[in-house]
Amino acid sequence: MKTVNRWLAGETVDNTVGIRVVGGPFDGRTKIVHLRQDETPPSPLRASGGPAGPTRHVYEAVRSTDAPAGWIYAHLGAEPAADN
Repeated sequence: MKTVNRWLAGETVDNTVGIRVVGGPFDGRTKIVHLRQDETPPSPLRASGGPAGPTRHVYEAVRSTDAPAGWIYAHLGAEPAADN
């Protein structure tokens, strides 16, 4: 639990960090991600379920001096539905 609390506080532990999600239906949540070799978070992030229902939403990793981790995931919008 101590490690999770460190991630949520924006501290990088074992190349993993918690990044705040801003905008869209997942606003205010934190996504715990494993950083790439260049120490940047994976982007884009796609999320669905929960308050968003079946619609998938896309978030982009953006540098932020206001966020403890130095990054946020900014909402880009809903992903278009796939035609079957």
